[in-house]
Amino acid sequence: MPWRESCAMDQRVSFIADQRSGLWTMTELCDRYEISRKTGYKWLERYRLEGPGGLGDRSHAAWVHGRATPQHIVDAIVGLRRERPSWGPRKIVSKLEAR
Repeated sequence: MPWRESCAMDQRVSFIADQRSGLWTMTELCDRYEISRKTGYKWLERYRLEGPGGLGDRSHAAWVHGRATPQHIVDAIVGLRRERPSWGPRKIVSKLEAR
């Protein structure tokens, strides 16, 4: 007997199709796919807003990094570096602090 192979995307599409058929309640459907109701509603909402493309995996990386350097400082550093490619980080920092 061969193993049944399926990826997460196939399962999500199947979940949406089963939900649209109206044969099961949301609780029964989520039990059948072994997901929480919160996750089931999340996939339904993504499908409603974005269509099948919304069911794909998304990045878990943070959108905003708390310790990121502000963009205006990054622009100043890059600008100085382009003007003076031979300058190292210490000199660039000291010149920016002097401004």
